[in-house]
Amino acid sequence: MRLLELCAGYGGLGMAVAPLVNGRVVYVAESAPGPNAVLAERYPDAPNNLGDIREIDWAQLVGRVDAITAGFPCQDISIAGNRVGIRGARSGVWVHVAEAVRVIRPRILFLENVSNLRTRGLEVVIADLAAIGYSARWVCVRASEAGAPHLRDRWFCIATPEDTDCELGVERRAPSP
Repeated sequence: MRLLELCAGYGGLGMAVAPLVNGRVVYVAESAPGPNAVLAERYPDAPNNLGDIREIDWAQLVGRVDAITAGFPCQDISIAGNRVGIRGARSGVWVHVAEAVRVIRPRILFLENVSNLRTRGLEVVIADLAAIGYSARWVCVRASEAGAPHLRDRWFCIATPEDTDCELGVERRAPSP
């Protein structure tokens, strides 16, 4: 499965998803210089970084991508940030993620953000996905549930086109002691 990693940062979401779907990251979109240097090392055989998500012509990727991952900016959503919500200057990049999904029509979409998205934009994300024909399932997971020694809560979402027979399920483990 060919993955496009949007708002790639240092590439962690793509690294996590690729083995789950027997895929590989073939495109990334990231505009920050620091993460770009890491991405160039991490994905040496991937095409050039597509750059700023706000300036990409998504039509060029139709038929070239099977899945999209996006850990879109959380600064406007996070309790550590300014809390203006998903319409803020940074987190508002979500509209470009939704546009990429609308044009490319991937078989599956993986999203990640802070758990505070539930009160600062979840209804927008789910409504936008529904408007472009995607069904979504989401869950919040504490880092400690994956064995990490801290309680950082994250929101994860998987979405698929409504016109497919793919059924999504989420199994949640009990928190680690």
